[in-house]
Amino acid sequence: MRHSVDVQCPHCQSTSISKAGKSPKGQQRYLCTNSECPKKTFLLHYVKRAWEDGVKETAIDMVLNGSGIRDTGRVLNIHKNTVI
Repeated sequence: MRHSVDVQCPHCQSTSISKAGKSPKGQQRYLCTNSECPKKTFLLHYVKRAWEDGVKETAIDMVLNGSGIRDTGRVLNIHKNTVI
């Protein structure tokens, strides 16, 4: 019995997805076949939190509102060098 997972593109919400090999860490990559999608490949679960959608924008907002680099890294659970 095979278990299927319904995968949806996080960028364009399309459900026309195909497998696209594995990442160096061994995670399944997916390819969005929608021609209007801004990004073509994605992972369901990223190893590095800084690569998730919305983290970069939140970090920029925090820094612009006076949060320090270490504070921003601690709150978002990313390394301070990533914030820099």
